[in-house]
Amino acid sequence: MKKTLVFFVLFLSLVFLSTCASSIDIPAQNNNSHLPNNLIEEFQSDLDELQGASLYSIDMTIDLAGDVVRVRGSQDILYTNQESVPLESIYFRLIPNMGGDFLSVSEIQVDGISVHSVVEFQNTALKVNLDKPLAPGETAAISMQFNEVVPAVMGGNYGLYVYLDDILALDAFFPIIPVYNDEGWNVEDPPQNADMIFADIAFFSVTVDAPQDLVLAAGGKEVHRSEQGGRQIVTFEGGPQRDFYLAASPNFVSESETVNGTVVTSYFLEKFRDSGEMVLGVGVDALTIFNERLGFYPYCELDLVSTPMQAGGMEYSNIVALGIFTYDPLSSVRGSPGPVYLEGAAAHEVAHQWFYNQVMSDQIDEPWLDESLVQYATYLYYLDTYGEQNGNGYLRSFDDRWGRVAKEPIPIGLPAREYSPTEYGAIVYGRGALFFDALSEEMGQVDFDAFLWEYVNTYRWKIVEPEDLKNMAEMSCGCDLTQIFSDWGAIEP
Repeated sequence: MKKTLVFFVLFLSLVFLSTCASSIDIPAQNNNSHLPNNLIEEFQSDLDELQGASLYSIDMTIDLAGDVVRVRGSQDILYTNQESVPLESIYFRLIPNMGGDFLSVSEIQVDGISVHSVVEFQNTALKVNLDKPLAPGETAAISMQFNEVVPAVMGGNYGLYVYLDDILALDAFFPIIPVYNDEGWNVEDPPQNADMIFADIAFFSVTVDAPQDLVLAAGGKEVHRSEQGGRQIVTFEGGPQRDFYLAASPNFVSESETVNGTVVTSYFLEKFRDSGEMVLGVGVDALTIFNERLGFYPYCELDLVSTPMQAGGMEYSNIVALGIFTYDPLSSVRGSPGPVYLEGAAAHEVAHQWFYNQVMSDQIDEPWLDESLVQYATYLYYLDTYGEQNGNGYLRSFDDRWGRVAKEPIPIGLPAREYSPTEYGAIVYGRGALFFDALSEEMGQVDFDAFLWEYVNTYRWKIVEPEDLKNMAEMSCGCDLTQIFSDWGAIEP
């Protein structure tokens, strides 16, 4: 395993990291004295710098009737304007509606007063108009009701929001506030490529009322449970994080292992136990490797759950979903046995806990900034797990991906909408990953390794632009990297 002395010293200190703290009382926005969180003890002090982060309190009920799943709930959000300008409206993303009119919202109030709202961008964004502008530093209490019918077939957005084969996958099931930046609110018509969530750090308290036989896997830690009349009422807390994800099935079984204070759990079907246990091992190994190379994982829990989807996997906060078809030992994905593909997908999605959840970027306008770097991190997993020969074999797979567009030097830094579906996979997941390999050669491996560590630890909980990555790399190597960033089309010259 390639290591510098600083990584070795930091890794030794990780042995002493430890316990998962419960929620703590700290001063918070709008006189709220309790921030739900899922942080290990050593990261609790980060909460002091996140006082203006949004707090979502969600109460939801899941009802099953045959193949029909209905979800209804209420949502209260404390939203603080952390921008430098007054806001006349606040947007919410309705991501399930990428596949149809599944999610509806009603009874919207701001500070207890009903307000006007309008649905825009192909029913995927809700604009909530404020009676008076929200000044910088001011907090608004927003409440709403939501109702949804979960589709029984996979549709838009990779089929991530679905109830199929007794597995419920609730991808971004609630209205979520997108980023506001120098472009204004980040809302637009859904592109054919890319992931949709682009959100600031937030905190979540989610209470789920569901049939008692459902095994729940969620992006937060369970803090309360009661059961009555064939129902279970479970409260999860999480944060700081970008989203909240929930999957459930009466057929889930699980296995867990603890890594330096983090409980890693794999949820799977009994018939795919071998694959489910393999995924647990990958999660443990990937977490250990990325702890050393990228900075410590700050959460008490990391879940890996098998769900129906059209993709190989999808990242969420504190939890990753993996395509259940890859768990089948008889399946084949792009010429490889399903479980072989599954290992790479699991390591890739775990890496997103650093580049997406901890360090957020615009997945629609700058998809390379997380996906290409996560691909390179997946190569590091193979390198550290299996050695240089196998690591280099995985690195060559990026070249093969790029070959799908005949290795055309298409810029890696384009918005997702400017790539065709073939180009998106070939460039963002292929050529983009090769850029980071070229960057490591340009900088030197020691400086590049230090750059990855500093990049995460400098921008944890923040949102980055391509210039932030370039500047951090240049600081690490003490060199000018303008030419290589320009040659690869990462940043316009």
